[in-house]
Amino acid sequence: MEGYAYIGELLTSIFYLIVGARLLKLASRTRQLPERLLGALFLFSGASYLAYVAPMVYDEDWLWTPLNFLGRVLYLPVPALLAIFTREVFRPDSRWAAWFVWVSVVLPVASVGGSALGGDWEGYSLGNPWFWGEWVGYTLPFGWAAVEAFSQYAKARRRRKHGLCDPVVCNRFLLWGIFAALSVIASLLILPMYAHYERHGEFAAIWDRLVGAAEIASIAAIWVVFFAPAFYQNWITARRPSSGG
Repeated sequence: MEGYAYIGELLTSIFYLIVGARLLKLASRTRQLPERLLGALFLFSGASYLAYVAPMVYDEDWLWTPLNFLGRVLYLPVPALLAIFTREVFRPDSRWAAWFVWVSVVLPVASVGGSALGGDWEGYSLGNPWFWGEWVGYTLPFGWAAVEAFSQYAKARRRRKHGLCDPVVCNRFLLWGIFAALSVIASLLILPMYAHYERHGEFAAIWDRLVGAAEIASIAAIWVVFFAPAFYQNWITARRPSSGG
């Protein structure tokens, strides 16, 4: 391990758990499915990151393989929950969206299972074909969410110019798109991060910091979506429609 290359992952896990708990608390009041899906999504994400980072924090080599595999297993519900959320919010009547949900469930599970049966429990080898099935299965749902959110933002922005869309709602589409896009960027950044690990047997701090920065920024976007402070909402409401979301 190079220096404290796990700091970004540790902070990410903490923020994910906080956001997940806040969303589930919100869901207990609103009884809305989207908040429940996202709350569970972020709790699983946070638990997964904690499993990954624990052997780095405690510097216990014997924990490395079992906790890395546990982290992979804990992350399995995340793409499925995100795909279900995207379908429920943006494409509730679309048949292809239902198939996309199934792909988001089956592809990561099959890939993690195939990787483990082949002896790769950690999942860091880019040379393993199962890695790419797992990576695609995790990345595509975030890409889909970004496309849907930015598309709805563009429509909402046009309606807002005519006074037909609440500016806060319009801005939420933008922030959700930013969250999903930053998650895709983080997913892309892990490729050179894992390639460095394969070559040198350790994670480079620079890649961890870049991945952590993208993920923490994405979490900040989600926080504003659901828990925006009053001054931010007032600022968005006061902006002229022609200036954007």
